[in-house]
Amino acid sequence: MTVVPRPTGLVPEHYLSVSEQLRDNARRYGDKIALQPIDGGDGLSWRRLSDYANRIAHFLEKMRVRANDRIVVLGENSIENLILYYGIQAYGATYCTVNVEINRSDLNEVLARLDPKLVLWDEALALGGPDGGQDVAWLPFGRHDSGTTGLFAALAALPATAGVAPVNGPEDICVISLTSGTAAAPKAVLHSFCNYFAIAEHVRARWSLGTTDRVLEFRSISWASAHMLSLNPVLLTGGTLLFARRFSRRRLADWIGRYSPTVIVAVPTAINMLLEGAEAGKSGGMETGMGTGMGTVRFISCSTAPLMVEQHRRFEERYGVPLIQLYGMSEGGVVAANDPETRRIGSVGRAGLYQDLTIRGPGGVALGVGEIGEIETVSAQHAHAYLHADGTVEPIRGHALKTGDLGYLDRDGFLFITGRAKDVIIRGGVNIAPLEIDNALMSHPDIAEAATVGVPDAVYGEEVVSYVVRREGRTLDAETVMGHCADTLPEAKLPKDIVFTPEVPKNARGKIDRDALRARWLAEAPESEVRR
Repeated sequence: MTVVPRPTGLVPEHYLSVSEQLRDNARRYGDKIALQPIDGGDGLSWRRLSDYANRIAHFLEKMRVRANDRIVVLGENSIENLILYYGIQAYGATYCTVNVEINRSDLNEVLARLDPKLVLWDEALALGGPDGGQDVAWLPFGRHDSGTTGLFAALAALPATAGVAPVNGPEDICVISLTSGTAAAPKAVLHSFCNYFAIAEHVRARWSLGTTDRVLEFRSISWASAHMLSLNPVLLTGGTLLFARRFSRRRLADWIGRYSPTVIVAVPTAINMLLEGAEAGKSGGMETGMGTGMGTVRFISCSTAPLMVEQHRRFEERYGVPLIQLYGMSEGGVVAANDPETRRIGSVGRAGLYQDLTIRGPGGVALGVGEIGEIETVSAQHAHAYLHADGTVEPIRGHALKTGDLGYLDRDGFLFITGRAKDVIIRGGVNIAPLEIDNALMSHPDIAEAATVGVPDAVYGEEVVSYVVRREGRTLDAETVMGHCADTLPEAKLPKDIVFTPEVPKNARGKIDRDALRARWLAEAPESEVRR
């Protein structure tokens, strides 16, 4: 197993282990529901979740699992997967999560890199079990409420009482997650118990979360973002986690009516689907018999990918509930976030708890208010390290993290993201942020999506090309789009070409795949004129 170097400790003052949090919630809240599936099935109370954690501790102790031993869990959003998420960490071992849908082709490489002590898997995934290439035990889950086979059958025979002391310290590794970049082999991020706790503290404070909050999560729980924004804050506050296997625009109104969430954790794709459904008058637009349809919802968070300003405004006008944008990274935690009371449209909010945020220019010079540069942070929220495909470990914690994102701070400390450093278009020496063009395009009422890229040009070095998705049922030509852009953009930033497309390509996390658009341009239209 790879040895992880110990960075300088940045442990939050009020740190609590996962074991302590679970035990306290069981004592204080007892039969209150902790985990509630909304696709069907009964919820699980804090007391029963704690009992399961005790059984898991006895099981792992018998297997001689120690701190930093890795247990890979292959499963979807299920109550069994969540029991394992909390139980493995409560014991003090490392929960390793792999999104099988996205990383199936990389599974053998990822398992070899993680070098797990045990692989736990959901037979519903039809993985077929071990392929013989891994010298590691595989054990199927079974079902927690009908445990006749697999892990949960074994757990049923073990005591639900405490008696096994956690094996970890605050700087041991609690979770290993995979990043969602476009590289062929995803990076694995090693998270410590204390950095995950620091992130949960941030979310609790910034969102004013309490024990009465019911947080709805429909994103994959294999993503670190789900741990940061829902799973861990619910544990810290003693609230309730409502979870679905995936987002459904058609069923959202029913979920809200039946389960009364107070917070919905979303991504721009879901926001756009709701907005498009409402404007097209489709079922699932939330307009049928429920007013705005948001009922008990205090606010909806939106992260993972940029949300255009015009979309943000239209959504709030339509649904009457605040959208709270934030900016985070698997390795960096929640770098910045808005709060419901002072949210600022167009901004991802102020620096997060424990985040020392700086904007850096060329040569690493710290920039002032309004100056665009690379976003850099030092934080107790930072993960410990990357585990690369070749097995090398690259420390993160205790060092400045260069995010690769560009932005600026206003006079009130609100952070505005202008794009990725690698995506900046340099046209005749002028730096152009694609997001600025995207925002200008999205302010047109007939445009549903837009994405801008730089393409090679013999005269200017790079030229600006924008891909545009027409709103359903609307007619729109390139000349009209160009005229609209000219109303808000200087001539140097105007797109040279408007390309209409049925959809904008995105990666697994819903982020625009600008590399795919550049490749498409080079393959299809290296010398095209504006398409009308």
